[in-house]
Amino acid sequence: MMTTVTDPEREAFAATFDALGPQAPTILPGWDASDLLEHLLGRERYPHLLVGPRLPGPLGQRAVAAREDFRARPWAEQVELFREGPGRLSPVGAVDRASGQGELLIHHEDLRRAQEGWEPRLLPDEEQARAWRALSLLSRVSVHVDADITLVSPQGGRQLRSRRSTGALRVHGEALELLLWVSGRDEVAQVRLEGDEGALQALQEGRRGL
Repeated sequence: MMTTVTDPEREAFAATFDALGPQAPTILPGWDASDLLEHLLGRERYPHLLVGPRLPGPLGQRAVAAREDFRARPWAEQVELFREGPGRLSPVGAVDRASGQGELLIHHEDLRRAQEGWEPRLLPDEEQARAWRALSLLSRVSVHVDADITLVSPQGGRQLRSRRSTGALRVHGEALELLLWVSGRDEVAQVRLEGDEGALQALQEGRRGL
């Protein structure tokens, strides 16, 4: 059965999963590609696989068994489920479409940038615009730093004001790189920082990510 692909980022992510296989590393501690794909499919289709194993008694045991059965499926089958997406009526799908699919963009780079010799992607303008929309939303809830921060990209600028600011900081980069930076992925985000001593100290003491 042929699958109609409507989202280029999801298709690119699925192709990366296909190419690298289930044991490929990610930059997420303790997670390989199989763990990452399970997280994404659980979020979109099978939330019981994420929550159920934590439950006590028979409910938890059945959830663990269901999780093991799922992980035993052929890798290509799991990737195809991801490629198909959560469906138009899924609340997760609606949130992703409204937010610029920030989670897909970030997790795709979690996989790509763990591979030897990785290079940053040059996204088309439409995809960079979606990354900027995701950044505008995610930065509101993911950056907890006592400094006034200005995010600067070719798509524009965004200011993050702090009620207890100890200085000012400017972060320059493409929208996707800034999205990785606000999510706390400093080891791979290609950005340039400019700031005074107080702001840089606040950055070290603050927190980014969900």
